[in-house]
Amino acid sequence: MSSGCTVPSKLCLVFIGLIFWGAAAGLFFVGGWVFETYKHFNELTSANLTLIPASIVLTVGIFMFIVGLLACASSVKENKCLLAVLFSILLVILTAEIAAGSLGYAFRDDMEGSVRDGLNQAINKFNGTSSDHQMEYLQEELKCCGVNNASDWETAKVWSLSHPGKVPVSCCIDQNNCTQSINGTDIYKKACLPELNDKFVTNLRYIAGIAVAFAVIQVLGMISSCVLFCRSKEVRYEVLGGPNSGLRV
Repeated sequence: MSSGCTVPSKLCLVFIGLIFWGAAAGLFFVGGWVFETYKHFNELTSANLTLIPASIVLTVGIFMFIVGLLACASSVKENKCLLAVLFSILLVILTAEIAAGSLGYAFRDDMEGSVRDGLNQAINKFNGTSSDHQMEYLQEELKCCGVNNASDWETAKVWSLSHPGKVPVSCCIDQNNCTQSINGTDIYKKACLPELNDKFVTNLRYIAGIAVAFAVIQVLGMISSCVLFCRSKEVRYEVLGGPNSGLRV
């Protein structure tokens, strides 16, 4: 029966190896996309809520590529050492993915408070110079104004002193034709806090979804490597004097 499981296990490892190469490319893309998105907001939050899981995903992507090579090599050579290394790496990856999912789940309750604190600090420091590009980018990209509403700019510590009753031009629907009045109808009415919070939550959901999807594949790889490892330890007896006489471990 074990012999009958060998060929399917080998094919499974080859298939998993190809999937892991594709998965590595996908993880690199998602992790890079999260970093690219986050760089515009990294000064607006007091904790790296998305970068920590994204870093884990990129690390897992590197391991995925290595696993793809090991899976294909193990299926061909049926080497116990390669199979043991393959199983160990799959176990490490699975543990890392569980850690990423746990971090995302743990951060979900703290995220809004952290984002709120970061936005309030950014608004209070805002003075309309080039150093405030992240707040400007945020309001333009998300089409929002202020943490809770446009009136937040009325109490901004620096901005309100030189621009009383005004909002930054990034709050304007049409920046070429805008009064910048806090009570004007030509500015965005949406609050930035829920918009930015939703963006971070979406990123974490993408990461968690990918981790769950590949966890199943990794478990199959671990099972296949175990089958081949046990098969390689078997002693096969041949008829004395036959073409394949002897023992093989």
